[in-house]
Amino acid sequence: MDPTIEIKAKLPIEELVGQYCQIKKKGRQFVCVCPFHQDTHPSMQVSPDKGIAYCFACNSGGDIFSFYQKIEGVDFKQALKDLGEKTGVKVEGLKVDSPVQKDHKERIRDCLVAAQKFYAQQLTKDEKTKLYLTSRGIPDEQVKEFGIGVAPDSFSDTYQYLLKAGFSRKEIVDASLGIQKDLEEGKIYDRFRNRLMFPILDGNGKIVGFGGRTLGDDDAKYINSGETPLYNKSVTLYGLSHAKEHIRDQKSVVLVEGYFDVLACHRIGIKNTIAVSGTALTEQHVKILKRYSDKVVLCLDQDRAGQQAAERSYLLCTEEEISVHTVTLEQKDPDEAAVADPDGLKRILTDETVPYLRMVIDRLAEGDTVSSEGKRAALQILLPLISVIQSSVEKEHFMQKAAALLSTTEVSLKEDIERLEQSIPQIPTYDTGPTADAVPDRSAFSTAEIALGLFVLFPIHKTLLPELIEPEDLYIASLYSAIKESPTVEILTLEMLDLAPEYHERASILMLFCEHHGFSEWSATMAGQEIRKNCLNANKEYLRNKQIDIAKKLQVARSEGNSTEESKLSQQYTQVLKLANMASK
Repeated sequence: MDPTIEIKAKLPIEELVGQYCQIKKKGRQFVCVCPFHQDTHPSMQVSPDKGIAYCFACNSGGDIFSFYQKIEGVDFKQALKDLGEKTGVKVEGLKVDSPVQKDHKERIRDCLVAAQKFYAQQLTKDEKTKLYLTSRGIPDEQVKEFGIGVAPDSFSDTYQYLLKAGFSRKEIVDASLGIQKDLEEGKIYDRFRNRLMFPILDGNGKIVGFGGRTLGDDDAKYINSGETPLYNKSVTLYGLSHAKEHIRDQKSVVLVEGYFDVLACHRIGIKNTIAVSGTALTEQHVKILKRYSDKVVLCLDQDRAGQQAAERSYLLCTEEEISVHTVTLEQKDPDEAAVADPDGLKRILTDETVPYLRMVIDRLAEGDTVSSEGKRAALQILLPLISVIQSSVEKEHFMQKAAALLSTTEVSLKEDIERLEQSIPQIPTYDTGPTADAVPDRSAFSTAEIALGLFVLFPIHKTLLPELIEPEDLYIASLYSAIKESPTVEILTLEMLDLAPEYHERASILMLFCEHHGFSEWSATMAGQEIRKNCLNANKEYLRNKQIDIAKKLQVARSEGNSTEESKLSQQYTQVLKLANMASK
């Protein structure tokens, strides 16, 4: 059996989507909030019958392979491998078409892999750095698990190694492993020198960059890879590939600040832990987190900067309806806490998490909430935190808590929140992309394609098919031909059409679109009228495009003085023009 068919049989589309989104039953189908755009209402349709999950607001989705490729950011080959492992289907040895030459992104990745191996080799010879790791409580098995290495204290050792390994100067620079200081002289030196090296992986465990912690007296304690075709710090979360299955199991994610913090939490058994990568938490990070869990536990540094980071994280997560909890540590950060009291840290992260806003209210209660100045200061902290809560019930709960704290009424507090919301300037957006309430986009399907979808739904009108000019697009032409050769039946399905396998997914999405818009509920008379209308409009569109195409070719023939070709094209143009005029009547 074809492995793709076997995988689809073992992994229903609703089961896969349900691993990333909260799906709800709606008739014969399921719906969920689309993970591919800023969606607040269930815009994604999940059809078990068709094996398709698709959002017509942003035109994203497809079968299990397309959905997985999109949500995990992988190619088909990797999706086949990953889903094969999930379902126990053997895919080794399966040939997947790919270019003969690797593209630039693949070469950059290979360069990063080679660098990681080089750094790991260097660590085996560096007793001083191994002692340093031991002093930080990091065992050898964790060093191997996370691929930790060391960059030598040299200006070009890494660069020279990569050159000998067959990588070009450009590839090394583009991988953010070398820095070209002087363009004229073309001198390149290592970006990372005398640093403990942490490979940064994407969600599928593929290397995208590095984080380097100084082993000397550098001003910059940490430096990360620069932005590359593979590495974008705003969408990369350190440790996600190690943690994602644990996040799903625990139904929560622990968010820490640094590499050592991630290692510390994993050592004590809190393996659902990740960290941001060289930046503050971003909206993109939050959207990725939401794929795996609706609960985040903040375990950030206990200093002022950590408090600010916690507040930002709370605001971003709450806007996405992610529940935010937090913990309080006696030590500076999770790394120190794991060394001082590993069992205590595990207990805190397991049993002593509290809602972030409750922690804020409890801390404010320890200060001045009686004087007018104290009340004003507390309000400045509380109001923005309460205003972002999406749930009305939860918002009311914390308004009650805040009102009690400040000895005021909920009505007064609500008025203050409304004034705050009105005072926030609205930033104009010029992005015309889909929104949560976007109208499903018909432009995703040509008029000819919709007409063919109606022919499948209403095979009684197959006699009208000759009214549609046979399309030239390979997929639409294939669908046209399959419908033309289909048996004369009262009910026609895609499975009954002799359609090439590569077109099944697109055709299934088309039929889901038709169902979504209730076309199947039309009467036969109404369907016939709509089919004629769509055929007519499709013909006009086809002929208009044909005119433009011939006109361009005619212009080229004239400029080249090719009279024979010019004459032939002129005749074609005249014929198409006549047909276009007839179609317009």
